[in-house]
Amino acid sequence: MSAAKTSLSLALLTAGALLSACSTAPTATDRALAKDIQARTIVPASRAERDAADRKDLLEQAKFWGAEYDKNPNDYETSLKFARVLRAMGSSQRSSEISAQALTAKQNDVELTLIFAQAQLDQGRPDLAVTSLARAEGAGVGDWRMLSIIGVVMAQMGRSADAQSYYARALALSPDNPKVLSNQALSYALSGQPQKAEEILRGIVDRPDADPRVRQNLVLVLGVQGKFEEARAAAGPSLPKELIDANQEYFRAMLTPARKWDSLRGQQN
Repeated sequence: MSAAKTSLSLALLTAGALLSACSTAPTATDRALAKDIQARTIVPASRAERDAADRKDLLEQAKFWGAEYDKNPNDYETSLKFARVLRAMGSSQRSSEISAQALTAKQNDVELTLIFAQAQLDQGRPDLAVTSLARAEGAGVGDWRMLSIIGVVMAQMGRSADAQSYYARALALSPDNPKVLSNQALSYALSGQPQKAEEILRGIVDRPDADPRVRQNLVLVLGVQGKFEEARAAAGPSLPKELIDANQEYFRAMLTPARKWDSLRGQQN
């Protein structure tokens, strides 16, 4: 053996001896702690823990489902709920990545497809939502959400007649649904019929089952018609006065032909 190799071997043996001399045998507490850490790192959360996580705020949900996703990215429920909460927090790009990965294993899944399509629409990419929606349309033919989101895609692609057909089918399954009606109204606005959109939105804005986006959409539709005072009144206490004031110049700019309808596209869901 060469002198260099002999020196290296002696150094390694000496280091090993020093480490052995400095270390002590793990106690029962140490072993229990290590076992608990390993279990938390690898073993999925229980059904009770998962149900409890869904009742927490969005940030806590994101932390929980993110940790579960790290343990097992192939778990259907984990992928679905992680993608859903990411989109709710505004992380549409990451949401689309998670749902797209999950869709490779469950191509026709309605829930995953809805999240993926909505995340793509958030990013202004209706063309990327089309393929997955077309693939899952048969599975979701009796689901108003599927029909409504297809209507949104059609509207954003400029196919107004097709959009209205899908909204009609969605409303047949879920009559007077405020979410579908809100999407339908913006489809009319996108096709140059803001008065019709206004009529629909005014009919549902004060319903208890209408989400805040309905009021926002009404304010927007009034704004693009130049009805600024009505837009301010429609906003009511739910939208800050400062926001409405700040939007006055924005609304006025939207009245130019090139921009009038483009800014409505992101308000559908």
